[in-house]
This record gives sequence, C-alpha cells and structure tokens, in this order.
Amino acid sequence: MKREPFIAARKPRWKRLESMLAALSPGARAEVPERELAQLPRLYRQVCQDLALAQRRMYGRELVSRLNAMALRGREQLYRAPTRYLRQWIEFVAAGFPRLVREEWRLFWICSVLFVVPLVGVAVMAHERPDLLYSVLDPESLENIESMYAPSESLSAKRDADRNVAMFAFYIRNNVGIDFQIFASGLVFGIGAILSLIYNGVHFGAIVGHFLAIGYETQLFPFVVGHSSWELVAMVIAAVAGMRLGSLLVAPGRRSRARALVEDAPRCLKLLVGAALMTTLAAFIEGFWSAQPLPVSVKYGFGAAMWMLVIVYLLLGGRRRAA
Repeated sequence: MKREPFIAARKPRWKRLESMLAALSPGARAEVPERELAQLPRLYRQVCQDLALAQRRMYGRELVSRLNAMALRGREQLYRAPTRYLRQWIEFVAAGFPRLVREEWRLFWICSVLFVVPLVGVAVMAHERPDLLYSVLDPESLENIESMYAPSESLSAKRDADRNVAMFAFYIRNNVGIDFQIFASGLVFGIGAILSLIYNGVHFGAIVGHFLAIGYETQLFPFVVGHSSWELVAMVIAAVAGMRLGSLLVAPGRRSRARALVEDAPRCLKLLVGAALMTTLAAFIEGFWSAQPLPVSVKYGFGAAMWMLVIVYLLLGGRRRAA
C-alpha cells in the first residue's frame, strides 16, 4: 500500500484518538464520555501498529513523528488511568454523592419519616406495654438479643485483632446486604422499600423499648452510638435509591418506562453505591471501635461527632464545586 491510501484509510481514527488525547490532557475542560474512553486501549494498539508499518515502509519522517507522538501520549494516558479512576472515586465520595442525596431531598425526608416514626412509636409502646413486644419479636430471637447485651456479657471487654476483623467482615456482609435488599424491594413500584423501612423501624424500636424497660440501655446505647449515624442514614439512602427507581414504573413522565429506567438507573445505582460505602464505614467503626472498653462519655462524644460529620457531609459536600 502506498503512503496516500495508507493515510486516507487510517486518518479518521487518528483524528478520533488525537481529539480524545487532547480532551484528556491536563487543563482540558472537555470531558470524554465513558463509552468513548473505553475505546482508548484499542485505538492505542492500532496507532502502534500503524507506527510500525510507517517506519518499515519508510513513509516519511513527518508521518512517523506524528504517529510516534500519538503513541507516546496514548501510552501516558493508559498508565495514568488508575490515577484518573481513583480521582473520579474521590470526586464522587467527596462531592458527587452528597449532591445526589440533596437533589433527592424530598424522598430522603419521606424515607426518614417512614423509618423514624415507627421506631419511636414502637419503642414507646414496647416500654409501656411489654406484652406487645412478642407480637414483633419471637421469644427465641429476643432471648438471643438480650444475651448479646446483658450486663454480665463482655461488650466492654477488649477483643483481640482477629475477632475485630471477623466482626468487621460480618457487619459488612450483613448490613450492606440489608441496603441492597431495601434497594431491590423498591423496584416493586417503590412499595417494597416503604415496607422495609417500616419493618426495620418497628424491629429496632421494639428492641430499644424493651432494653429501656429491663435496664440494658447502659450496654446498648454506648455500643451503637458510634456507628449508628452512618448505618441508619445509609439505610434511608438505599431506600431513596430503590423508591426513585421504582417510582419510574408508576410515573415515567413523557418517557416510556423502559427508557426512564435506562436513563435514571445509573443515578440510582450511584446512590446505592454511596450508601454501601457509608455502611462499610459504619461496619469498620462497629468492628474496631464500638466494643472497645472505653468510658461511656468518650463513646457518646464520638457518637455525637459522627452524627455531626454525617450532617455536615450531606449538607455541604460538593457545594463549592457546584457553585
């Protein structure tokens, strides 16, 4: 193949690669869509092949220099990819996720009420009417929970490192699993997420009310106060994601239901991922901090700081960049 047909056949993809590399260069304001970015490795391999052919066939120093420059820039971008993805994750956690939560503030408050009202109501009822407790929890489950928080048990005893890691893994599997279950249940027109929030509120409320009645609160509250902020708020956000996606089946607007789901699913999945990250942080605190033998005042102070941190994070995260 002669030089001119060689250039003409490959010129479109060279231009595509050059425009992509220009958009990825430091200081560039243009953003490359993920679909196009996925083509970068293939385009890089092709330009390396073109460079080898141009050198072997002696198509001229100018063409070889152009292809060599593209190959070098492409290689640089490919090796920078892990750093770029890490930066995207940091941007999502620090700014993108809290912005998404604020944009869904109506659903967030609706889901919060659906969880908190049953929790408080059942806690009061379980404290005043202990006989009603068994309509929520069976005796065997209640006995198991009581044995975990009994004053004679060692929640305040120091655990070894292996035990902390094991409990951390257990809390991740269990609590993140709850988030995913709530999200998935919301796909049934949002009804499942509503029922899941009410159920969890009733369940936690029954335990709190019962423990207040039998005097176990001095064991329960110091243990849960440190991680409860991240865990409970994450559960509400998982319900928001599920209800948001499920509501598209009821009211997709002017779009078809299939199109609405395809277009809004990434947004809802980002909310779910953010909730899972919050739950993972809660599991870390629960596994390595909550059971440590520390003064109650220290644990309550830490718990108050965590609640303030969650509130500030969701209210202020990403505002400066958005402005």
